[in-house]
Amino acid sequence: MAVQRTPGTNAAAQVFPGGGDVGALYREKDWSAHPLGPPEQWPQSLKTAVSMVLGSQFPLIVLWGPQLYQFYNDGYRLLMGTKHPGGLGQGNKECWPEVWHINETIYPRIFNGETVNFEERMYPLAPHGYPEEFYLTLCYSPVRDETGEVGGVFVSVFDVTREVQARNERDRALAEARAERERLYEVFMQAPASIAVLEGPEHRFTVSNPLYQQLTGNRDLLGRPVTEALPEIADQGFRELLDNVRSTGKPYIAHDALVRLDRKGTGEVEDVYLDFVYQPLKDASGSVYGIMAHAVETTEQVLARRSIEALAAERIAMLGHIADAVITFDTAGHITFLNEMARTLYPGLRLGEPFSAQAFRQERVDGTPLSTGELPPARAGRGERVLNEVWNICTPDGHKLRVQGSAIPVYTETRSLLGVVLTLRDITQQHRLEQQLELERNRLTQVFMQAPAAIMVARGPTHVIQVSNPGYDQVTGNRPLVGKTIPDAFPDLAGQGLFELYDQVFATKEPFIGNEVPVRVARFGRVDDAYFNFVYQPLLDEKGESFGVMTHAVEVTEMVRARHQAEERNRELMRLTQALEQSNRELDQFAYVASHDLKAPLRGIANLAEWLKEEVGTNLTAEAQEFITRLHGRVHRMEALIDGILTYSRAGKVNEPGPVDTGALIKEVVELLAPPPEVELTVQPGGPTVSAERVKLQQVFLNLIGNAIKFTRLHRPDPRIQVTWRDAGEQYEFTVADNGAGIAPEFHERIWGIFQTLESRDKVEGTGIGLSVVRKIVETRGGRAWVDSVQGEGATFHFTWPKA
Repeated sequence: MAVQRTPGTNAAAQVFPGGGDVGALYREKDWSAHPLGPPEQWPQSLKTAVSMVLGSQFPLIVLWGPQLYQFYNDGYRLLMGTKHPGGLGQGNKECWPEVWHINETIYPRIFNGETVNFEERMYPLAPHGYPEEFYLTLCYSPVRDETGEVGGVFVSVFDVTREVQARNERDRALAEARAERERLYEVFMQAPASIAVLEGPEHRFTVSNPLYQQLTGNRDLLGRPVTEALPEIADQGFRELLDNVRSTGKPYIAHDALVRLDRKGTGEVEDVYLDFVYQPLKDASGSVYGIMAHAVETTEQVLARRSIEALAAERIAMLGHIADAVITFDTAGHITFLNEMARTLYPGLRLGEPFSAQAFRQERVDGTPLSTGELPPARAGRGERVLNEVWNICTPDGHKLRVQGSAIPVYTETRSLLGVVLTLRDITQQHRLEQQLELERNRLTQVFMQAPAAIMVARGPTHVIQVSNPGYDQVTGNRPLVGKTIPDAFPDLAGQGLFELYDQVFATKEPFIGNEVPVRVARFGRVDDAYFNFVYQPLLDEKGESFGVMTHAVEVTEMVRARHQAEERNRELMRLTQALEQSNRELDQFAYVASHDLKAPLRGIANLAEWLKEEVGTNLTAEAQEFITRLHGRVHRMEALIDGILTYSRAGKVNEPGPVDTGALIKEVVELLAPPPEVELTVQPGGPTVSAERVKLQQVFLNLIGNAIKFTRLHRPDPRIQVTWRDAGEQYEFTVADNGAGIAPEFHERIWGIFQTLESRDKVEGTGIGLSVVRKIVETRGGRAWVDSVQGEGATFHFTWPKA
């Protein structure tokens, strides 16, 4: 970077002699625009401190004055990254804002005259624009000015990040090595083979797994030499074999070796056949310090081979039905047997031909082809036991299968090779599932970023934001978050108690769950009163210590506001209901008073008419007597009208219901009405029991049956009335049918209105209120009332009544 030379360079050269590349920048920088002014005006203490910094090869920096202006050398410049050269002379807080929450607690101590040291302290520096973990060893020392007061801070900085990381990696590797040794020991203990370790020239037992203990009769082996622990093998040549392996460093492998062991502890030995390996164990210098004995007892196999010809048919039958594919080969590598599963894996496989001659490409799991000699049957034909290897089969039709198999050589009693047995199974689906599992693991990050909730993770006791998903960014207004502390990122949340909750969760390690918590948040240019359901979940390391807090939040502002509105509407509905109840009570009182006040003068008129008839009845003309009779009729009609109005006003009033037997109720209604002998009235038996106010339901039947009797008699000499019912699901439907004159369709709704009659009162007396009372009672109880009728064919009145 080219720096323009400015006046005062000679003075700067005296203040800043030497110093490498940074020293040259000191001399070329125009300090006249800096708050400290040109170098010749600086205090001598500052000049001296800067000269010491530039003259050192170690990373040093001087921070001068309350603003902590930075003066550093070439060694410190390596730590600055892209902050150099802009950081030269810049205030420390402006240069390193990402660690100011750490530094601001240190510098006051230095200005009080204290020297502060830190070893391998982690600083989340961002010298390249993003936070990185740096481990630093630092010494903060006060620099006194000419007055004797502390004028600045002298800092030596050693970046030990690589050393710390290397040590951590070493510790991790050592831990893994210890774990590996422990796992290896567990493998030894659980291995499906007999394993023992013998150390030293006397071959003392130091490890013996359960199967080896079982093989040797569960004797006390550990710590004892082999010939002492197993004296019966002393003359069987095994001690010599162990000595040879120890001296040459080469393993010894034996198949179906005969060993005579006293397995029952009776002194009598029995023949045991083993496949075993004596494997030398070497230390870091290559010296043999012990031998691992790995043995698999083959006694049963050896004995079984003696009768193998007699059992050949049985073997073929058994192998043909097992789940694994089985293929056998002769010593020349030709196929001698294959079961159905083998034919499935290798369609078209032919007996009598070499395995390598079949039309199948076989390859390693990485896709590279397997040569003829590398195929498991070929290796087993050379005496190798191939166990649980994995490879691919490519069929002629283009399919690729992944299989796992073992190929084992089969010998006669005289150790002659009989052939090879290959067993394998299709693990294609298992492999795909494993790949899918790995894919799902990789998708966890995508799930975090796409989760339908706001998620954020903050680390450390100061709650530095490490990561947030788009949902969290959206609900907080898409403000910059990563690298900031929560109070710095959300100044608008101060005073709402949320910062204290973070401290509480981090300290107590207990989660905090908030439901519909009101939060006042600034976002998108406005301040919102929002509501959130959230969890502050502590994040714990393997030692159970807190290292951060995860926030999982869902905004429920609209839901809360909607509920508040619903609650307000409910309160308003309650007020209206109470007002309506008060109005109904007042209306009942008015109806009662009005009926009483209206009936009083009617009774007076009726009494007066009766007096006139009794006193002067014989002197009245026929016309006058007719007038008095009509007057009586009008008075009685008016009283009935008033009673009907009072009944109608009370019809909608609901009292506590109870169980009502409708069959018994209809019987009572018929007895009250006492129909004349010419009326044929039938009732369907077995009427249901319903929940009802008995008086109200009785009133419905009285009006309907009474109307049917009254109007049918008016038009027919043989009136017939039928009362029936049926189950209509959640309700019962009742009908009252007659054979009267019927009702024209245009009057089907009119008749339910109050004061509506179709017959002249000269023909039939009535108020026109009965049917309106029926409909009002039925509908206020959740039912429905209607009529089906054709003029001249009678009428059927229906109503429904809820079962409960």
